[in-house]
Amino acid sequence: MPALQNDPDIREGLFSLEEKLTIQQVRFVAERLRDLLTRYRTASRDERAKPIEWAEWSAFIDAAYSCGFVCRDGGEDMGDREKMPVPEFMRRLEGDLRLVDTLCLRDLRRILHYIMRSERWGDGGAGTGGGAVWGLITSRLGDAIARRLGA
Repeated sequence: MPALQNDPDIREGLFSLEEKLTIQQVRFVAERLRDLLTRYRTASRDERAKPIEWAEWSAFIDAAYSCGFVCRDGGEDMGDREKMPVPEFMRRLEGDLRLVDTLCLRDLRRILHYIMRSERWGDGGAGTGGGAVWGLITSRLGDAIARRLGA
C-alpha cells in the first residue's frame, strides 16, 4: 500500500497569507501555544535545558505549519507601507502589550510566520532551538498572543 504522504489529495505547499483560516485553526494554534507556555512555567531548570524535546514544543510548531501560520508569501516585514521589520514590530508590542489586542489575524500570522521560520533556519545546532520560539514563550508577548488568538 503506498504511503499516505504520496496521496494526490495531500497538500504539497504552504498556505498563502491570502487564504482564509477557520476559527478552529486559529484556536488550535492558540491552544498549542498555551500548552507550551504552561509547560515552560512548570518545567524544572533541567527540563528547560532541552525544550525542543518537549511534546508541547513540537505540537506548537506543527500546529503553526499545518494551520496556516507559516506562509509561502510571509515576508520579513509586516507588509505595511513602511515595510516595518517583524522584530521591530514585536519590540513595539512588548513595550505596550495592549497593542496585541488590536492585531488582526494577518498581523498575528506574520509574527508567528517570522518566529517559525527564524526557529527553523536559525538553530545553529542549539539544543534550545534557534531562540525564536524560546524568546516568545519566555517573554510576556507569548501570553498576549495566545490570548489574542483565543479571543
